[in-house]
Amino acid sequence: HEDPGCFTILYQDEVRGLEVHKDDQWIPIAPSKDKLIVNIGDVIQVLSNNKFKSTTHRVVRPSETNRYSYSFFYNVHGDKWVEPLPQFTKEIGESPKYRGFLFEEYHQLRFRNRSHPSARPEDLIHITHYSISN
Repeated sequence: HEDPGCFTILYQDEVRGLEVHKDDQWIPIAPSKDKLIVNIGDVIQVLSNNKFKSTTHRVVRPSETNRYSYSFFYNVHGDKWVEPLPQFTKEIGESPKYRGFLFEEYHQLRFRNRSHPSARPEDLIHITHYSISN
């Protein structure tokens, strides 16, 4: 899934299961015992003006064994305004790559993707919905 929030911190064992989506394929991430994995969410992508990218990811449980992981999700509240921060735009001479939005609005649109999926992939709402073409 894509994370509409800020970030997810995952502590995992040495059993495989985490995969990221890139170039229309799922790529397994090698497990590393006693390490933290940080998945950047859409909010961080916008705040950083694309400096840090949100990654579509999933976790699959291998059929031959159990998999244990512990995750922590951090998110903003619905009434928070989200837009590229000045440290990633005007302070360094970069144009914003996203228009600002209320997180709750985006969260509702993403929830609608799941509750009422469209037959047309182009109708699904992603963070690119708020992109500014330069």
